[in-house]
Amino acid sequence: MITFNEVPAVLEQIQQDLQRVLSLLDKQKEKSRDEDTLLTRQDVKSLFKIHISTLYNWVKSKRLQQISFGGRVYFRRKDIMDLLNK
Repeated sequence: MITFNEVPAVLEQIQQDLQRVLSLLDKQKEKSRDEDTLLTRQDVKSLFKIHISTLYNWVKSKRLQQISFGGRVYFRRKDIMDLLNK
């Protein structure tokens, strides 16, 4: 049981715990958003400092899946990171 004098300390602890939970949720959401990001060929080339022919070879050898829509080609950031981490 909590006494009246302990209420401010308990409320402070609850607030700190909630802030930690919200911070963790924000980090998870940001990570998820980064993984779902679609990149163009030029984005991939610039960001990961690879030659465009390397990108074509990855697609041709089925090491990397491209996403095509609207006449444009995109790649999932997560797929590229997984490939580079192998």
